[in-house]
Amino acid sequence: MATFSERIISFFMSILAFFSALSLPGLNAPARIEYAFSDAQSGCAGGTVTVSAKMPGEYTLYWGDGDARKLSAVTGAGSIPYSEFGAVTVTKGAGAVSVYHYTAIPEGAETVLAYQGKTFRGSASIPAEKQTRSSDLQYSFGALSDVHFNRYNASGSGDDACIAFRGALDFLKKCDVDFVAITGDIGNSGEEDSLQKYDRIVSDYDFPIYTCTGNHDVGFDHWQEWWLRYANRDVYGNPGRSDIELAANGLDFVYKPDVMGGDVCIFLSQRYWDYNKATSRLLDDDQLDWLAEKLDAYADRRVYLCFHTFMSDANNDPRTGEGNLVNNRGFTYDLVYTVGTPDETRMRSLLKEHKNVVFFNGHSHWDFDSYTLNEQTNITSYGGQYATFVHVPSVSSPRSITKNAFDKTEMNMKSSQGYLVRVYEDRIELTGMEFIGTTCLAYATYRIDR
Repeated sequence: MATFSERIISFFMSILAFFSALSLPGLNAPARIEYAFSDAQSGCAGGTVTVSAKMPGEYTLYWGDGDARKLSAVTGAGSIPYSEFGAVTVTKGAGAVSVYHYTAIPEGAETVLAYQGKTFRGSASIPAEKQTRSSDLQYSFGALSDVHFNRYNASGSGDDACIAFRGALDFLKKCDVDFVAITGDIGNSGEEDSLQKYDRIVSDYDFPIYTCTGNHDVGFDHWQEWWLRYANRDVYGNPGRSDIELAANGLDFVYKPDVMGGDVCIFLSQRYWDYNKATSRLLDDDQLDWLAEKLDAYADRRVYLCFHTFMSDANNDPRTGEGNLVNNRGFTYDLVYTVGTPDETRMRSLLKEHKNVVFFNGHSHWDFDSYTLNEQTNITSYGGQYATFVHVPSVSSPRSITKNAFDKTEMNMKSSQGYLVRVYEDRIELTGMEFIGTTCLAYATYRIDR
């Protein structure tokens, strides 16, 4: 005999089934999608997407192929799904969302799809002239940051970074990248065994993996001795290499392999953990002299500059520029390149003068999703006033925060992020990757025209 609780559940299930069988007006009506692009440049997704629908709620936007199927990226690691690139809340029949102007329309995308949950609601064609034109790949590389050996242990393995770093490198190896660039913070407190772990792992891969220092790598006893012994070992231990220009300080260097066709990657190492004082500095004068010389020498080339700490925005606000954010509670990351100090002022001047530079940095760990609190967090050039600034989340522990949270959340062993950078004749495409679960993040896939 059924219990009273079972009879109640059965009654409500029958009611639910009855209403689900009804054809409610508008329940299955398709959504209409309109995409007003902000410019005519092919492959650029910037603009406004409007969704009109009878059913209210959140509509998630995806890139689709010509048959209105969700798009996947084709890489050496296989066919990898793209995440959503935006979401629209429909109320009173319509809703709209702005798409950041750096956002890329991936190659193969011919349609925009709208879903409610898992239910397909409608599609719209992308005009042929806006679709990304096929172009030959010239070279590719991975961009990672904030490895932090010896800092996290949610896995119980002793060191989450060993798992996360190797997982990212395994993926990039499958993608057949030409090299990997890291923007520093290899260890936690400049400790020798962090660098030994790093050296052991990178030695298992047959492509170059290079890094600059971050604040967690410098200022400790013996830090430079250990850095030169274990990090970038084949750079520091092989003077005279034709593809390396090593600075007189023996630490900073330019990487210029033939595969890059004249483009170069500069690794500029932070010398000091020194923030928030009028006397603060991160670099020595001789480093900035060397950087100025190299940027002048390569002014007609594409230059990738790897340096750890991000800078403030064009109005000197450290909270609202690339690499940072501020939420409704006033929470922000406070270890920024101190505005107005002599080395910050000169660094800013160089990045304003040399707009051919793509400046990769890390430091705050903010995950790609943080663009919802500041659209400039991941990438910006401040309206073309500066070089292109690109913040790289932590590969070991991206940080997440909501608009009303009092503090950040460390996402070690839940998330691992970085970029797969592919360089074509007409563009540089930066695909934000979630390495755990292997997803291409469409909302963090960006295009820089060459």
